[in-house]
Amino acid sequence: MIILLVLLVIVEGILWFFPVPDPYENAKKNMFFPTIGNMYIESQFDRDMQLQFSTEDGLLGFENYKETTDFTINNYGFRGADLKMPKPNGEYRIFAIGGSSTESLYIDDEDVWTKVLEENLNRENYQDKIVKVYNAGKSGDNIQDHVSMLVHRIVHLQPDEVIVFCGINDVTRLLLDKNPLKFNVTKEKEKPVSFANMLGVFLYEFQIPRRLYYAFKSEDEALETIEIQSKYAKKVAKTKSRPIENQLPTVDYGNYANKLKSLIGICQTNDIKLIFATQVVTWDTQEEVLKNWHWMTSRGGVRYNAVKLQQKVDSINMITVNEGEKFNIPVFKTDSIIPKTSTYLYDDCHFNPAGSKKMGDELAKFIKDTKK
Repeated sequence: MIILLVLLVIVEGILWFFPVPDPYENAKKNMFFPTIGNMYIESQFDRDMQLQFSTEDGLLGFENYKETTDFTINNYGFRGADLKMPKPNGEYRIFAIGGSSTESLYIDDEDVWTKVLEENLNRENYQDKIVKVYNAGKSGDNIQDHVSMLVHRIVHLQPDEVIVFCGINDVTRLLLDKNPLKFNVTKEKEKPVSFANMLGVFLYEFQIPRRLYYAFKSEDEALETIEIQSKYAKKVAKTKSRPIENQLPTVDYGNYANKLKSLIGICQTNDIKLIFATQVVTWDTQEEVLKNWHWMTSRGGVRYNAVKLQQKVDSINMITVNEGEKFNIPVFKTDSIIPKTSTYLYDDCHFNPAGSKKMGDELAKFIKDTKK
């Protein structure tokens, strides 16, 4: 027993040189005091964060790409160059808001579509100023989060222009979210803390239990986890192991349309130019190799019919177009401009390096044309 305890201590000490995060870190932060600092934005990046990512073999469009890619977050929590306040007189400031298709985790800082857009606009001397494009995308964010991001994180940073690239996360949230208006569902009655709860809090302070947690986490948690090295093949396998459900839940698009109006009103009030971008999704692609990389059709433990999910995305995109036309907001129709092939996308909706470049190039042309 003593030898076993000594070995555990030694292994634990070694693992601290290669730490993994505490899965209950956020819960522990708010255990003894009220939630502060993140009350209105469900997700955000830490400032001045630097990460390196890599992709697995065979991921479509990454065959000859960089072995590791840089993912850098600036002094205000966005992807892009450091941001200066107050805004310099010679700067034209653009923010891109969206989910993982905006964030582009596995695309290098120099190749992400927001950087490509910035370089294009600067070559054309857009607005006769130095253009800075800041990437405020965050995996999983939907229209609710986009409104929060704009109101609480961006408006006061003096943006000249905002691009909102949304759609796919709104479909999955509308299918599964039973509380879209975010009512407080916390019960007033406090639940007693059990010994098992406290033991769990204690054990996850150590590296060995943390690794056991990640080794045995549920399939649904694994599907939603973002890895430093991509593991899409495993996500695809888990999705394919589930039977296809052809009956999709009823969807109410009213909240989505209202949030688009909120974004429009906020930008108009603050004299910010707004552009909407529709979502490109490959659930109706004709390319078999791309269909074999679909994993996002699985949500909430259920694998849904891809064609029927695509119809939901098309409906969301149409609402975006209609609201844009109604309020004279330019809409970049990504779903018709970017071909749904493995030349540009590697799974359900994410750009590979060539797709990221095409998105940046085409959006730059669109923005310059809207100025005319």
